[in-house]
This record gives sequence, C-alpha cells and structure tokens, in this order.
Amino acid sequence: MQIERFLGGIPLKKAEGPFPDALHRLAHIRHPHAGDSVAWADLPQMIDRLDAGEFSRNAPLYISYYTANTPYEALADSLRRSLDRLGLEHRIEAIPSLGSWVANTGLKSAFIERVWQESDRPICWVDADADVLRRPDFLNDNPFDISLVCRHGWYFISSFVYLNKTPAAGLIVKRWAELARENPHVWDQVLLTLAWYEVARGEPVSSLFLPDGVFRFPRPWLRDLRDKLIYHPLKRKMRPFIDQKQASRSLKSFVDGSKKRENELGSDDVSPHFREALTRHDFRRVYPVEQIFA
Repeated sequence: MQIERFLGGIPLKKAEGPFPDALHRLAHIRHPHAGDSVAWADLPQMIDRLDAGEFSRNAPLYISYYTANTPYEALADSLRRSLDRLGLEHRIEAIPSLGSWVANTGLKSAFIERVWQESDRPICWVDADADVLRRPDFLNDNPFDISLVCRHGWYFISSFVYLNKTPAAGLIVKRWAELARENPHVWDQVLLTLAWYEVARGEPVSSLFLPDGVFRFPRPWLRDLRDKLIYHPLKRKMRPFIDQKQASRSLKSFVDGSKKRENELGSDDVSPHFREALTRHDFRRVYPVEQIFA
C-alpha cells in the first residue's frame, strides 16, 4: 500500500517483453514466485512524482567517504557544505587510499555495509565528488528497498544510492560487499547490479529506478540557463538534485599513480546476454561474475 501511495496514479503492471518506447521503468516489484510488476512513466509523470513533496520529513542519513590526502578531501568538504545548507544529516568519513581508483571504489560497498548496519534508519550514499543541489524529499519515508539511477534498464549508477532498513536491502548490501572483496578489478556499480540480480532471483525486492535527470553533469553554463528558462518549466527536463562533478575522470591518474590496470572491467563491458536478462526481468539464470562480461 505504501508503494501504491508513493506512485500516486501510476499503475503497476505485469512485466512483459522489452521496455515500451518513450517510457521509463520507474518502479520494479520482484516476486520470485508470482512474477514481476513494473510501473512505467513518462518524463512529466516522473517529475511530478519526485517533486511531489507530500511525504514526511523522516529523511535518510546521507553518507560518503573520501580518500585522505587526495583532492577528494576538498570535494568532500563541498559535499558536506551542500548537505548542511539543506539541513540534511550526514556522515562523511576519511579513509586511507589503497593506491588505485578501482581499488578505492571497491571500498564503497564495504563502507556502505558497515554504516547501513550501524544506522537505525535508511541511508543514502552520495559520491564525494558531488553536491546536493536541492532536497531529494522523495527519499523521505521511501517505501522501496533500493533506489538508484538505472539507464537503459541494465546500467546501474552507484553514485547516488538509497538503501532502506529492510531485509532485502540488507541482503543486497551484504552481497555487494562480498562481490567487491572477491573482484577488486570490477567496477563497484557492475557488482551492485549483479548483487541486486542475485538477491532478486530468490527474494522479494522493490526498486525505485530514478532517471538520470536527477544528475547535473559537467557542461557549459548556457545549457543550464536554457534548461532553467525553457525546459524545466515545460517539464521537458527534470530539475537536477545532484551536481555530479565526475572528478574521477580527471583525478583517476592522480590516485593511481600512473599505474595501468589492464584487467579493469566496467559497465560498458557487460555482455548482451546479461543486459537482456535485466531489461526483460528474466531471473532464471545464475550468472557468475566472469559470465556477465562479453
């Protein structure tokens, strides 16, 4: 009932076939023995839902970490100030660098697992190289087990992830951390995708899939002005919640110390077979890590 209230007038329907054109998979309810239900929405509907502001003020704890003695320290300070400005409670910690960007991002799941276990309420991870532009109040009393951005039905983005205090969320976090320890050469967001898939094969999981319009990515200021004056009022684009600075693109070589990691595997390496299983809500097959890549 809480999920139906959150969705308002957007109905849940049986998941069948590929994604409809021009619609976004806003919600996915997994019932291992009764099939899958999906709520499809167009952009104006998603904007109305995420901007509704009709939910309580019981916000999650916003969490992040940064690697000490790197440029991420200043970025984390900026994130902290943005959360303070919006009155959002947070927990941001410094950790020692492991010497490479991939290894450091692999620490994310372990940190999230620890804080999730220690917290008495839901948490929301935000990457240290981001600022929160406006309050994401759609996360307050959010009834879903997990909320994050998912592109194309298979491309999970782990820079902004809500995890409820539910058994399903706990299983996902636990499995994500295990996979990260076992596969330090694989991007954390790919392993989060696999952890979600593995848990959903056997357990009920409810997911809120956010459009990537919740992010503002680096771009010329004229595009921001155009969106503010034209696209936002017409609901042709969503007003972003998170300013994702994508500092990793410029700082990766600094953290890696010019080390080359030829065995790195990321989202673009995910095989067509696994992509299709995700987009068609097909949970029949077991996927070891090595079999989700092309």
